[in-house]
Amino acid sequence: MSFIPKNLNVALKGMVLILNPGGWLGFMSHPALFFYNVLGMTRFISESRRKKLLINDYFTWKRDHNRRYDMYRAVSDAYGLNQAAVDYLEFGVAGANSIKWWLGENKNADSRFHGFDTFEGLPEDWDASFKKGAMSFNMPQLDDQRASFYKGLFQDTLGPFLQSNALVAGRKKIIHLDADLFSSTLFALSMLSEHLKPGDIVFFDEFNVPNHEYYALRIFEKTFYREFKLLGAVNNYYQTAFEVVK
Repeated sequence: MSFIPKNLNVALKGMVLILNPGGWLGFMSHPALFFYNVLGMTRFISESRRKKLLINDYFTWKRDHNRRYDMYRAVSDAYGLNQAAVDYLEFGVAGANSIKWWLGENKNADSRFHGFDTFEGLPEDWDASFKKGAMSFNMPQLDDQRASFYKGLFQDTLGPFLQSNALVAGRKKIIHLDADLFSSTLFALSMLSEHLKPGDIVFFDEFNVPNHEYYALRIFEKTFYREFKLLGAVNNYYQTAFEVVK
């Protein structure tokens, strides 16, 4: 009985290849993906804003990047991150404002802070406003000996870093993802997957950009069978904080 449906399925797939819809509707691929991610992202936000979070300013008409420090504070206070020995990894250092905040917040001398960035700007276009090479910064010069920076593409620097056993087994990790791009965010998460443990904290700095950080997290969760719990959000979910569940 399954012979006819199976052959029909094969025939229909063959017809799709012959018709080649990608050849004459290919221009729709990006807006279609954007629409798909907008649907998923807004559903996630709608469901999440009903939950009790550490911080949530939804809805606000004006974005204020300083609110992310309120989110850092809420998470740090809730998890005692000011005194704990942590491994802090930041992807997309830019002007180093976030890593400076955490260096000031965390007082444990055994903590280590690692910042990854090309320091030459975005390696590819992010959107119409931020093209390849945008957001270039000089490598920070900090007087805190706990901080180290790694210049280059994540694809070139993160692997050797992880192979060097710089991360301390069993130590809580704080991951700050400010890479903007889907490719950079997904790569960083994928490389870190085996090192992420329940209780680790992950921040996103441009989460509500549908085709980039949001999409990267969703692909990562499905591909690696990982689960994240939302802890807080500010600026209408532009910046978010998650806890690794599994």
